[in-house]
Amino acid sequence: MSFGRDYIYKELKRLNESLEKQVQMYLIGGANMSLLGLKDATRDIDIIVDEIELPILKNALLRCEYVEKSLPIYQKMGSRLVMENTDGFRWDVFVNIVCHALVLSPSMKDRCKKLRFDFKNLEIFLLSKEDIFLFKGVTERERDIEDMHILYLQGLDFEVIKKEINWQSEYSGIAWITFLFPRLTKLQERYGIVLPNMKEIEKIAEEETALSIILEKIEHRNYTIEELSEELKESKSWVMALIKKLEGRGKIKIKGNLVVKNL
Repeated sequence: MSFGRDYIYKELKRLNESLEKQVQMYLIGGANMSLLGLKDATRDIDIIVDEIELPILKNALLRCEYVEKSLPIYQKMGSRLVMENTDGFRWDVFVNIVCHALVLSPSMKDRCKKLRFDFKNLEIFLLSKEDIFLFKGVTERERDIEDMHILYLQGLDFEVIKKEINWQSEYSGIAWITFLFPRLTKLQERYGIVLPNMKEIEKIAEEETALSIILEKIEHRNYTIEELSEELKESKSWVMALIKKLEGRGKIKIKGNLVVKNL
């Protein structure tokens, strides 16, 4: 069952009235698109909150007669809380990070639009179309591919998307691009479209995959550049560039010819 804008507003209003303290939430999925008028209805509401607000939100939803659910697919996505009412409307709540991959960044917050509802305790921020596109790109749900296509048809600023990809790769510390790139490829194949910057995104994905492999290897022992080059079947200069990147992120140290974990 799906729920439209009016139903979503009604549930947001009920939540606001049940909250005992103020909560800020960032809408990242289909409910966001419904409130923006980009789709008629959604099955659930995906949000990001801060850690300190999670119990406040949970207690308020319990007062609204929601019950907590344990759903494997949402546990796999890293959802910290799933609540559902008797209508089947569901809240999927994340804390700062979605699908163990994508972080709610400062730039994402800057691009948000604040909803001007007359709520006392609930501040609601809608992520930009570009950022919804990225969040939907790291899930495994098939319907999110459809939503990505809807967003694509609305017109997206792919320079913004590219800058966010670069920031996430540099600062989040998570190889999330390895989730995104196959989804973008699938989106292109399914709908016969061509996304900009795919070569650059593929290059970042390859590098982030290699960085993850290097980090996994040095968890067990120290390696020389030559050994890593042989393991990855890449040139020493390419591996050295990756090592410098990891050193800049504070993940490893170079001691002589050895690459060691930064404890």
